[in-house]
Amino acid sequence: MDKRLVRYLVINIIVSALTTLLVLLVWNRLTAPELPEGLAGPGAATEAASPTATLGDFGGQLALASIIGAGNLDSERVRLEHVGDQDLSLAGWHLEDEDGNRYSFPALVLHPGGAISLFSRSGDDSVIELYWDRTEPVWEAGEQARLVDPEGETQAEYIVP
Repeated sequence: MDKRLVRYLVINIIVSALTTLLVLLVWNRLTAPELPEGLAGPGAATEAASPTATLGDFGGQLALASIIGAGNLDSERVRLEHVGDQDLSLAGWHLEDEDGNRYSFPALVLHPGGAISLFSRSGDDSVIELYWDRTEPVWEAGEQARLVDPEGETQAEYIVP
């Protein structure tokens, strides 16, 4: 094979690889979903309550935004949103239904604007997703969900559609 042809092929491969890398980097930057503003990163789900975490008057800090996929274990989840203006520790909070099913949240801190999804099925907890590790669905249409703070006060209620 001609040395010029080999040199041309090598240069072509290098230029093609660099062009592909550049396109992928630009595409990733333009299309990558951003984490919700209130989440700090991988360590946020295991932080202990910070000095600014709300302790006490929880009124209106956390909203039960929705329950999705009721009755279907694979898709059933509860979405909670932190609507307050200070960091909020979920240590001691729990979610319960009318049948006595209860999920106690781990000691994690939500930042203002943050949100988490609680799936009924098994899985590995992450910064924005928690798993109840149930073998059957929790929620059914018409049922009421209650979000209870560490002091035992109901802070939010939601009727499953």
